[in-house]
Amino acid sequence: MVKRFALRPVIVDKESGQQSAPISTLEWLVLSYTMGTGLFLAVYLGSWGFSWPEVLPKFWTAVLLGSLANIAIQFFNAKASSLSMGEVSLTAPLQAMTPGLITFLAITLGEFPGKIGVIGIVAMMLGSYILLWDKTPLHWTDYFGPLKRLRLVLDYKRLTPEEQSKTLAVLLGLGSATLGTVGLLFDGLYTRRGINTQGLVVAVTTLTAILSLTYLVWFLWFPDNVKAKQSRAAMTGNEKRKWVRKILLLGLAFGVLWVVGILLIQPVFKETFIAYVGTLKRFSVLFTVLAGYLFFGETEFKKRLWAALFIVAGAILISMDDLPGRVTSAIEVFGL
Repeated sequence: MVKRFALRPVIVDKESGQQSAPISTLEWLVLSYTMGTGLFLAVYLGSWGFSWPEVLPKFWTAVLLGSLANIAIQFFNAKASSLSMGEVSLTAPLQAMTPGLITFLAITLGEFPGKIGVIGIVAMMLGSYILLWDKTPLHWTDYFGPLKRLRLVLDYKRLTPEEQSKTLAVLLGLGSATLGTVGLLFDGLYTRRGINTQGLVVAVTTLTAILSLTYLVWFLWFPDNVKAKQSRAAMTGNEKRKWVRKILLLGLAFGVLWVVGILLIQPVFKETFIAYVGTLKRFSVLFTVLAGYLFFGETEFKKRLWAALFIVAGAILISMDDLPGRVTSAIEVFGL
């Protein structure tokens, strides 16, 4: 499962600040996951040919349930990214909730982090939450902004269009974080049940193929590209050619990042608790922000430094936890 790779390319109007979308949410999802499927298939055939892997029982159950969760997760991510940039500070911090939620959910596996591990998870959540804010809040209570906005759902029809957009952004972010928890759980299960890298690649190839096919059928039944067509129609022939090349390169980049990320990170599920892997994935946020400061001169380094200290301290605490030897591939409570 990938949380923010589903971001789709947009164009921002310099005068209004609004985003136009030469490619719709579903068009982008079909393209990017088709690219991912093709690359994973190439990796599999190049490494193992047409041989079939040995897998543990209920392997395909985990793959199917993980795919179903990701259909909604990736759509929420792509849809949220199409909203105006003003909602970034409302949606991004909610992604920090996933480690805490997966910690509770992983208890169904009988995987209980130690006290020091739980402190590490909380520290990394706190650091990620602060780091993902677009701007430093004026008061510490402002950090509860996304959660406070949830109460506006009850009065959604009475809100102004701007308020509705912000409230929708929060719902999408919360939905992505919640379903991302379920996705992480099944990521861990099909990785463990796949036994080795061959089984893992089969699982992820199947997952991306299901995502691509589902979004294609969704698009054919309920196309969402009316505004995208209008944006493309306004382009000159040369602009269209450049945009097509850019879209294909971005789709290819998405596929490459997915393949590399899966092959480097996913095998760790077999070595440690799902809650720990899900939490340590937040470490990427730190490197992203540091790169923004070093290479693009992004400001508010003091806030970023404090958040970075929380994240690093959390990772150290998790590594110090006396990890129990039991890493399971079954959810006995639900018979999965």
